[in-house]
Amino acid sequence: MCIFMVIAGFAAHLVLTSRFGNLFGLEVGMPFSIWIGFWFNAILTFGHEAAHYNLSSSHALNDTLADWTVWLFFPQSTREYRKSHWQHHLHLGDPQDTEVSYHNCLSPWFLAQAITGIYLVTLVFRYVVRSRVHAPIKQKSKSFSPDGNSITRRNSQRAEFAPVLRAAATHVLFIGFALVFHLYASALTWLVGVVLIFPFLASVRQIMEHRAAEAACATDFRVIPHGAVNRMFGKDIFSHYYGAAGFNRHLLHHWDPTVSYTCFDEMQNFFNATALGEPLSRAGTTYFSSAILLLKKSLHE
Repeated sequence: MCIFMVIAGFAAHLVLTSRFGNLFGLEVGMPFSIWIGFWFNAILTFGHEAAHYNLSSSHALNDTLADWTVWLFFPQSTREYRKSHWQHHLHLGDPQDTEVSYHNCLSPWFLAQAITGIYLVTLVFRYVVRSRVHAPIKQKSKSFSPDGNSITRRNSQRAEFAPVLRAAATHVLFIGFALVFHLYASALTWLVGVVLIFPFLASVRQIMEHRAAEAACATDFRVIPHGAVNRMFGKDIFSHYYGAAGFNRHLLHHWDPTVSYTCFDEMQNFFNATALGEPLSRAGTTYFSSAILLLKKSLHE
């Protein structure tokens, strides 16, 4: 459904631009970019479900299904994301955490960086350039081939670049379709939604999930432990899709990452009848309340 919503929004903008021209397409482009970015954020959460083997009981089918649906739009694979994501569960709140958007203060300066794409550039540098520089030297693989190490290295490079090429081809398909019919406003609308709006929404969402209300903006959490923080958000329609695939009840996921979000109602009812019901209740908030709380904290420093 999330993929359909992205395609439907883009198709609607194509029709409007085709009928009323590129200038009109630019005038109405921002709401469509927000729509596309919002549903991209929702799609990504199902990649998270796949990382926990929750799309299929078959591990192989689970990864293949996610790679050719969810990860069509993102330069990642289920297998590689899983390696990184499990470190997030092991080190949540520690400097060794691999998902660290919540290290950022939800300040006007950060919001400006996020919406203009500056923060996205820093993320690419962190996960691509820096990881290559600091990657440990792997022991040579044994192989019956005289050039076994070269074969292993080539296979590794193919596995690394295949998701990037797959995602690039997907986006070229959408943008190229618009350009072929001279619908330049639609191509730009897609780019803004994917490159600016989606990363902004995803980064802000993770901050609201994990950043402590008392965390000081000046603290460098790459050095000082932040501490594990998880929240429970609402089940209204906005929260259900902004925090899709159970992200709106993220505390439950971190209590037991092996449980699919489709079982969260039963899981929450069970915990409510135990001593854990009280901390579960205290963790309850809304995305709006959390955003206001964290923004006020940044403005008062």
